[in-house]
Amino acid sequence: MIWAFFVATLLLLARLFGVPLIADAVHAQESIVERVITSALIISLAFVADRVFRHFYWDRHLKRRRNRETPKLIQDIVTVFFVALASAFALWLQEGISLAGIAAGSIAIAAGIGVALQPDIQDIVSGISINMENSYAIGDWITVSTDQMPAPIYGCISGSSWHSTYVTLEDGTRASVPNHLFTTNVIVNHSRPVGAKRLDIEIGIDSRLPSDRVIDMMLGEAYKVVRLPGLARHPDPEVVLTQITQDAVLYSVRFWFFPNQCSPATAKSLMLRALQDVLLQNELPMPVTQIEMAPPPDIRDLLEPREIQEALMNTSLFRNALSDEERKVLGEHCKPIELQRGNVLMRQGDAAVSMFIVLEGAISIAINTPAGDQQEVAVSAAGDVVGEMSLMTGAPRTATVTALTRLRALEITRETIDAMLKKNPELFERFSRVLAQRQLEIDALANRKVDKQAVERDILTRMRTFFARMTGSKQAI
Repeated sequence: MIWAFFVATLLLLARLFGVPLIADAVHAQESIVERVITSALIISLAFVADRVFRHFYWDRHLKRRRNRETPKLIQDIVTVFFVALASAFALWLQEGISLAGIAAGSIAIAAGIGVALQPDIQDIVSGISINMENSYAIGDWITVSTDQMPAPIYGCISGSSWHSTYVTLEDGTRASVPNHLFTTNVIVNHSRPVGAKRLDIEIGIDSRLPSDRVIDMMLGEAYKVVRLPGLARHPDPEVVLTQITQDAVLYSVRFWFFPNQCSPATAKSLMLRALQDVLLQNELPMPVTQIEMAPPPDIRDLLEPREIQEALMNTSLFRNALSDEERKVLGEHCKPIELQRGNVLMRQGDAAVSMFIVLEGAISIAINTPAGDQQEVAVSAAGDVVGEMSLMTGAPRTATVTALTRLRALEITRETIDAMLKKNPELFERFSRVLAQRQLEIDALANRKVDKQAVERDILTRMRTFFARMTGSKQAI
């Protein structure tokens, strides 16, 4: 802008005071010099107007206030318009050439240039069309697929010129795509309309497993994963059965993500890692071509008595506090329960009569707010435990737990724990140490500093008092 003002000022001074000197220097008539300087002044003023427009509109109003970046192509078109208009005005004012004559000459020249530069003209027209229709904008994530490229291009539009649109790829490199490819091919714009977009992951599982149990396991993990940054909680994730083959059942896990926050590869990786963990944790067999050289696995044992023992073993409370024999006895007194989506497993403030280990599905853990509604604080899925602190200490429930999917859980009642404590009083101290460790982890997340031994003593005292009171009430009866 400064150079444009400087040149316009010099031309204005030359027009007012320097025409005779310049005419003498170049040995030309003063009238000719005057017309040339006047024409140059008019064109320079057009450049000044363009720079002012760029500064106050493109850079300040759109970019800073409205956070929108104008493509360079559009800015160049406006510049050409200003200069062309000023040139036509100068020719009319100084030489008397009519606008019709200028237009006729321009058309003839443009026709000759158009024949010679047909491919470039096609890119220019395509670039203008893209910007006029606003089909894509800087910052949009797109996929470009054409026969001229070996593989689709996925990236973010970072700029555009007269000839090309620049796409920044996921690896940080930049591809220059000719504009005409955007108007002659189908382009997927992942940023329009604004909002979350869906991804699909297909997983094959052994065809002998009940599909509803597999769906609940994977759906529970999906609900848990979509709470991570970059993924969308709504719409809800879903798992659908897409195909049955001779050896496998194919399931499609569908979930939503935000393209401007997370790449599709990263989003899929987050979901796949969680699904792999739940499949390994539950030892679900992957599809294999069956050659009957060995008996098939006992699926009933995998999903009933064996899964109860594995659920107890995967729970730190029982893995660290009980021996193998004690876990076996406890497993005989536990029972799997099933709840439909939306059912409440426990309510905040209620007395505790059971604790639960999630086998399949997902649960939402919410607390009451001062405003009277509920705020979700966590989501638990297969392998997670709820209600153990209240059951062991007699404290009221601290949260409301609701099934997000069809839910299978292992219920462990207060009477079962009471019977074990009566048989082996040493379990009081073992349970208290494990519960204290979990309480310390919660306090660490909340940045609360507490004494480990004090927490253990407090939990042990509360457990002994609660179960002693419960035993005394039974004796009174």
